Amino acid sequence: MRLSAQILQSAEQRTNPLSERELVLRSLAIPSIEHLSVTRDQFDSIDFSNNHITSLDNFPRLNRLSSLYLSGNDVERVDARNLRRNLPGLKTLVLTGNRVAGWDVLGDLGVGCPGLEFLSLAGNPVTRRQHYRLYTIHKIPSLKVLDFIKIKQSERERAQRLASSAAGAAMEADARTEARASAATAAAASSNGEIVNTGESNTFEPGEGKSAEESFATQFTLEEKAKIREMVANADSPEEIDRIEGLVKRGIFPGSLTSADGGGNREKKRSANEEDDGENAAKKQRSE
Repeated sequence: MRLSAQILQSAEQRTNPLSERELVLRSLAIPSIEHLSVTRDQFDSIDFSNNHITSLDNFPRLNRLSSLYLSGNDVERVDARNLRRNLPGLKTLVLTGNRVAGWDVLGDLGVGCPGLEFLSLAGNPVTRRQHYRLYTIHKIPSLKVLDFIKIKQSERERAQRLASSAAGAAMEADARTEARASAATAAAASSNGEIVNTGESNTFEPGEGKSAEESFATQFTLEEKAKIREMVANADSPEEIDRIEGLVKRGIFPGSLTSADGGGNREKKRSANEEDDGENAAKKQRSE
């Protein structure tokens, strides 16, 4: 089920046991993260547990968000740039039972989440690799708890020694190789018109970006961006927000269609008024 603005508006909202304001999106078969701008940065925590999400990406700017729960998904990669730019306050990330397998993903988490303190990767393939815990501690130095176990100072010292050893250099080389392979796979899928690992095809439309956020960033002027933000803020319904985001994704400024529709309506009204005037004149002439 696609994560639409309507689903976000109707989802359960609660105060969780940690006293965080939480949005609950559990067990909805959601394939990818989208439309979170509808939440207007009103939540400390979002629970995406037990869905089909494959990639940690496509977040809008959410300064308040500090906790993400994604247990039981299919996450295997993260967008470090998107996380670092749009989730500056993220401290807790639960990825228990996902598909993270590569060293490169741990490096991306370190770059994308410089303030991360609590991380769970239990049940992911990467945890079965040699030196997993020490490598993760080295790549994400802000961590305090990994896989529900507090990180000790002795582990940090061992992680540092590993990083400066030949084994650590070999792991970094593996991480670079895995990163290149992942990028090549994504590029190949994109060139075939696919959305990577979401099970959906991407029908090409002129000016269309990979997401509404990407098109918003690249297709519009500063003045148009300001107007689009105002349209979303003043939208009367989730359907109206979906319509605006759909147009933005296709590289179409929503105001242009609104103006065109308005002009069309004015033209129809003008024609109707002219017809009424003509009929009234004809009736007057017959009565005379």
